[in-house]
Amino acid sequence: MDIDLSIGGIQAALNSSLDVRDFVHDDGSGTNNVVSSMAFVPRFKTSGWPQSALNGLEVGGFFVDVYEACQPDATSLIRGGTTPNTPGSVAACSKPGVVPWTDIDWLNARIAASNRTINGRSCHLITPFERFSILSLIMAAGQWGQQRGNNNNGKDTRDADSWENKGIIDPVVPAYRVLTGSGPASWWHNGLPGRGIHNLVSNIYEWEDCRIESGFIQPKAYLAGATAASATYIDYDDNAGGDGANIHQLTPGVYTITDATYGNEDVTVERVIITGRFTGRLILSAATSLQHIDNALIQLKTALDLSDGVTAGWAAIGALLEDATGKYMGLPNKADTSTYASTLLDSWYKYDAGDSRALSRCGNWVNTTKARSGLVVDTHDEPTSTNTDIGFRAALSIGNL
Repeated sequence: MDIDLSIGGIQAALNSSLDVRDFVHDDGSGTNNVVSSMAFVPRFKTSGWPQSALNGLEVGGFFVDVYEACQPDATSLIRGGTTPNTPGSVAACSKPGVVPWTDIDWLNARIAASNRTINGRSCHLITPFERFSILSLIMAAGQWGQQRGNNNNGKDTRDADSWENKGIIDPVVPAYRVLTGSGPASWWHNGLPGRGIHNLVSNIYEWEDCRIESGFIQPKAYLAGATAASATYIDYDDNAGGDGANIHQLTPGVYTITDATYGNEDVTVERVIITGRFTGRLILSAATSLQHIDNALIQLKTALDLSDGVTAGWAAIGALLEDATGKYMGLPNKADTSTYASTLLDSWYKYDAGDSRALSRCGNWVNTTKARSGLVVDTHDEPTSTNTDIGFRAALSIGNL
């Protein structure tokens, strides 16, 4: 990374630094404590995006893992003692210099992330809204395209093949995967080691809390309790389903409450506070007009269409979605694969036409130019897929309930 030492460049770097905290939490055993490093993404308004619809949005207001998630007892030599895809009550951690937690499917990544409880609130698998917030932080700070990562067998494809440009090889997957937190300063989102988020560009894909059904994204949940008319917020859960397999943590946007008793109603969600594994609170832009029954379905009003027909290979990401909810998720517009390709650094998008897929982003150690911005989107893995190149990252909502 070329460091801009001008007054403006230094100010931009300082503005992009984040409050990084070490949180002590139970490892899931009920008896042992561990430490996870998380960075606070403040609330701010987006700017700098080439599409006007993506600017002026209020985002942020959460903590996110500084490093790719790992097992509590992970070291630089082993992943830890937990069977990767059977987390049980084990809480995912965020710490440097260790083997990342991969070989875990989408649902179990959600469980492992939410097993971490901080100050009485559960963490959760990072959402598309939170990913977009982080990318917007980089864009607003003028750092877009500067952060790098392991997208070329231990180094960034833009850097020379020399030791100072590489991360520390992970012995569990010695074919060029690297340990969490390792690599040069350019692998931090702002070029400032210890003052931001590490490895947003590649090394491993990261699951996000979003499912794709037959090419469509239409997040849904259920009202967690009856509401009165004039409610300014709504609590949601998974309708006591238990496994959360068919719901999403929601994101800002326009949703429809389907209520056979009191009538259907559209509501605009301006903020989401995620409270548990499959639970959250929606802060509404205006009070509801109707009362609603417990367990009424709440679903994104207009599904996001990602079915661009790319069933093999990749398509370049051009414009991003600009609709009421899509603009908060940083997802590709299938109708435009060229307009902003250079601005978005040739990030790419892969889609599978089969039913039931889960979103992953970030890229892996062999993606090269397909993963140069952290925006690369891969939607071809099933929720039950496990692989050495897919891990996850946790986040923590803040705000009063």
